[in-house]
Amino acid sequence: MTTFENLLKTESDFYKRERHNLLTTYPNRVLLIHGDHVEGDFDSEEAAITEGVRKFGTGPFLVRRAGEEEPVFSVPALTLSL
Repeated sequence: MTTFENLLKTESDFYKRERHNLLTTYPNRVLLIHGDHVEGDFDSEEAAITEGVRKFGTGPFLVRRAGEEEPVFSVPALTLSL
């Protein structure tokens, strides 16, 4: 496991464990996950990343579409040119 993956281990484990429940609860939504909590659901990845940066700064958080199987890793500071 790479260092990058270690940063999101708690979030990734939560998502994997709750994937089916999240899909049922948040169909067609993009989730902002921090620790083992859903911090919000959004229409787009951009909106979720923007809120994640606002709430958590440069700290780790996971943005995933509910039910998505393959992880999508993003470095918000680079995405937003911070």
